[in-house]
Amino acid sequence: MAHYKFDIVKLEKLNDPARFESLPPDLFFAALGVRDGASVIVEIGAGTGLFAEAIAKRAPEATVYVADIAEEAIEWMREHRAGVAEGRIVPVLAGETHVPLDDAIADALFMINIHHEFVDTAASYREALRLLKPGGRLLVVDWAARETPKGPPQAVRATPSGLAECLEGAGFVDVTVDDSALPWHTMATARRSGE
Repeated sequence: MAHYKFDIVKLEKLNDPARFESLPPDLFFAALGVRDGASVIVEIGAGTGLFAEAIAKRAPEATVYVADIAEEAIEWMREHRAGVAEGRIVPVLAGETHVPLDDAIADALFMINIHHEFVDTAASYREALRLLKPGGRLLVVDWAARETPKGPPQAVRATPSGLAECLEGAGFVDVTVDDSALPWHTMATARRSGE
């Protein structure tokens, strides 16, 4: 699959709270199925941590690891996200297909607008599976394979069936893909097998 990388020069665009209008954190938090109490949540491709911060506010006892491949994004989060200073949001410099965290660390893992950037989609999803505890939930949100007023080129957008194939191929179970819940995006959920 083709990929399309975000231009890090546009980092400030990631902080626009208007993004929540089409990408509602309440919906995403519900989809992650995070239970009450201390838990670990991981965001891959966190950018400036806008969504990680929103999820952390909804899970006050959770630790949220925010992984990104751009050092500029990691530094931005360290300097600007209050949750980092509090120790609830933990920035992690990651590789394209490796996040330096322990196996089975996460109760939930999410990725927003990063699928179309993956160079090795299969390896990226296998890494997400590795990070999840048995029974842990995955949420993937990315640009829908239809005309939208903004977003990456159509050639890099995954169809619902293509996204489901990626997740199932990586070993996820209970894969569901919804192309209608969001105005411009497709939302997929899945689970690592086991309890």
